[in-house]
Amino acid sequence: MVTTETISGYKYLRANKKFPSVWCAGCGAGIVMGAVIRAVDRLGISKDDVTVVSGIGCTARMPVYMDFNTLHTTHGRALAFATGIKLAKPGMKVIVVMGDGDALAIGGNHFIHTARRNMDLVAIVAKGRIQA
Repeated sequence: MVTTETISGYKYLRANKKFPSVWCAGCGAGIVMGAVIRAVDRLGISKDDVTVVSGIGCTARMPVYMDFNTLHTTHGRALAFATGIKLAKPGMKVIVVMGDGDALAIGGNHFIHTARRNMDLVAIVAKGRIQA
C-alpha cells in the first residue's frame, strides 16, 4: 500500500497544497520539481538548510509546493537574489529554478556573472518549448 511515508521526498512537500498541480498536462515542470525533491531527499539535506529561488513563468510555481525556504523574485533576477542569499548564508544550499527566458534572455547578464563568480549554487534552466 502506498502511503505518504513510502513516497520518497514527500516530507519536502507542503501539506496544505492541493494536488494535482497548476501545470498543464504534459508539462515537465512537475517532473523537474520531483527530481529536485528526490535529489535533496537522497542527499539527506534538512529542509531548513535549503532555499529554492524562482523567477516567473511556469517554474515559478515550484516553490509553492515545496516545504523549503523559498523566494519568488522578479523576471530575470532569480540568480541575483540567489547570489545574495549565498553571500549572506554561505552554508545554505541554494537551488534556483528558472525558465529559459527568465535565465537566458532578460536574466542573461546575471547568468553570466553568476557563472563568473563561481557561486556554489544549483541553477536549473527548464525549456518550456511552448510559448502560449
